[in-house]
Amino acid sequence: MNQDSLSLQVNTDQKFIAQETSTQRVLEIRIHAPKAADQRIRPPLNLALVLDRSGSMSGEKLEFVKQAASHVLDLLQEQDTIALVAYDDEITLLSPSTRVTRENRLDLKRQISRLRPGGTTFLSGGWLTGCQQVAFAAQAESLNRALLLTDGLANVGETDLEKLAHEARELFKRGISTSTFGVGEGFNEHLLEAMSNQGGGNFYYIETPGDIPGLFLREFKELAAVTARDVEIVLEFPPQVHMDVLGGWVTEFSPGRLHIPVGNLYSAHTQDIYIKLSMPAAGVAEELLLKARVFCKDEAGQISEDQAEVIFEYTDAGTAAAVPTNREVMERYALVELAESAHEALKLERQGLNEQANEVLSHSIASNQPYLNPDVANDYQRLTQRMKRGMLESDRKQTHYDNYNRKRSKEQ
Repeated sequence: MNQDSLSLQVNTDQKFIAQETSTQRVLEIRIHAPKAADQRIRPPLNLALVLDRSGSMSGEKLEFVKQAASHVLDLLQEQDTIALVAYDDEITLLSPSTRVTRENRLDLKRQISRLRPGGTTFLSGGWLTGCQQVAFAAQAESLNRALLLTDGLANVGETDLEKLAHEARELFKRGISTSTFGVGEGFNEHLLEAMSNQGGGNFYYIETPGDIPGLFLREFKELAAVTARDVEIVLEFPPQVHMDVLGGWVTEFSPGRLHIPVGNLYSAHTQDIYIKLSMPAAGVAEELLLKARVFCKDEAGQISEDQAEVIFEYTDAGTAAAVPTNREVMERYALVELAESAHEALKLERQGLNEQANEVLSHSIASNQPYLNPDVANDYQRLTQRMKRGMLESDRKQTHYDNYNRKRSKEQ
C-alpha cells in the first residue's frame, strides 16, 4: 500500500460462485490511512470531557479522573478548544467550550480539582450537554469529539440503548463523534460500545482506576495523529446481493448501494471491515461486479479517494466449491466473525440464557475452526465453559472488551 496517500484494497475468500444456487462469500475491505508528514501541524481539537461524579465514583476513581483530565489539558495547545462537564443526577457545566491558553489552563485545572462525588447517574444529560458544547465550538478544520466517562448504569433521564445509540449516530452525521470510557464493573458495556460504534469513536474498558490516565492519553494521541478525516466507503453492487456488515459499523443501505461512514483514521493505520455476502444464482449473468470507493479529507483539507473492484465469476457448484479459499483473508475474517458471535453470546449469558450462549459461540468456533490459531480456538472453548457455568462481572467486562477490539481490528 502507498504510505503517502489514502489507499483501498478489496479482497474476497474466493471469486467463483455457483450458477445453480445462492453462494456465501466473504468481502474484506482494507483502508490504509496516509502516514503523517515529518513536519506537520495537527488539526485543532474541539473536545468535551464529560465526567461522571456520581456517588459510586468516590475515592480513587474520581482522583484518577481528575488526574487524567488535567493531563489532557497539559497536552492541548492554543489552537484547541475544550469544555468540561460533570454529572451525577444533575449536570454541572464546569467550563463552556473555550480555547486552551496559558492563562486559563490553571483555572480549568482548578475547576477539575473541585469535583466531588454526588448522587445518581444522568448519563444522557451529561453527554448531550458535552456534545452541545462541542457543536457550539466546531470549526470546519476541527476534530470534534465528546469523551464520556462513567462507572455506573444510566438511571436518570434517557437510558434506552437503542435511543442513545441513535442519538450518537445522528450527532456523528453532524460531525460530532463520541468515545466512551467504562470504569470498573458497574457500567453497561453494551450501551457504551453502541454509543461509540454509532458515534464514530472508541470504546474503552478501564479495569482499575489507575488505568484511566493511560487510556485518556491513548485516545488523545490517536486524535492528534489523524491524517484521514471523515472517511467514507461506498459499495455498488447488484441489488440481489445481500450484505451483512460485521463489527457494529454505521451502515446506510439503498438498492444496489452501501455507504459506511468510518470516521477518522490516524497515521499509517490500516482499518479492516468484513462483510458476509449472499450472492444470487446466475440467471443469464456470467459474472457479478462489486465496486468500492473510499473518500476522506486529507491533512490539507483536500478530498482524497481511491477505488477498487472485485469480479465474481459464475461456474457450476462443484467447481466453485473445489476452488481453494484465500487463507490469509479467512484467517483475519475468522477472528472478527468469532468475536461478533462472542459479543452476541455474552448478551445471552448476561440474561441467564447460558446454554443458548454456549450454542451460539460453539457453532461459530466449529465453522471457523480451519482458520483459527489453536491457542485462539482453545481460549474460546474455555469461554464456552465459563458461559455455561455463569461468568463473573469482571470476566464479562474484560471478555467483552477483548472481543470489541478484535471485531474492530484494534490493537490493545
